[in-house]
Formats: sequence, structure tokens, C-alpha cells
Amino acid sequence: MPTPLTLEIAGGRLVAAHCERQELEREFWDYCHTDEWSDRVGELAFGTNLALTDMIGILLQDEKVPGVHLAFGDPYGSQTGADWKSRTHIDVLTRDCDVWIDDMQVIRGSRYLLDALGL
Repeated sequence: MPTPLTLEIAGGRLVAAHCERQELEREFWDYCHTDEWSDRVGELAFGTNLALTDMIGILLQDEKVPGVHLAFGDPYGSQTGADWKSRTHIDVLTRDCDVWIDDMQVIRGSRYLLDALGL
């Protein structure tokens, strides 16, 4: 039975984590509080390969599945130009997510709403 880890983010920082698997919730929370920047969103991307429908367990492939890919911790400043660093970096991929940009929903159930995007 799936036990999702639900994350709450405000102001670019992790503010809560919830999971029925308490050990997973605690381990994730503790890791994201290793240093002062470990709970900060350091990476945000949207998977855009519309041909992909399922994750296969290989991060570099799965992050391209439609939905949200984000990471907490180090933003790889040498690549992104960010002026802050963290000792940690943890990637998170979503399943069955909904995304709004301002008041316009652009993803429902991890599928792009192409009509809303004019595509």
C-alpha cells in the first residue's frame, strides 16, 4: 500500500512533512534541517516529456515525467548562479500532482492541461 510523503512549502522553505510512515517523515524532516539552507528549495523544474507516463526508478529519467521535480538544499550555485550553499541536496519527484501558476491550473493529475496553455 502506498504511503505518500506530503510536503508543505511556504516562502521557498519546507514548513511541514506528513507521512503515515513516521520513520520516513522524521528522516526526511531531519535531513532537510541539517544546516540553515537544507530546507530551502534549491531546484524547481517541470517534467516535459509528454510521452512518459510512469516512473521507472531512475532519477535522471523519472524527473522528465510530467509533473514537478524539486530539490531541497544545495542549488548547485556553480551551475545556477545561486549565492547560497547547503551541505545537503535531496531530490523530490511528484506523482499525481496539481499545479497552478497564479490562478491558472496548468497540470492536473500530473498531466499538462494543454488547452489552458494554448497548445
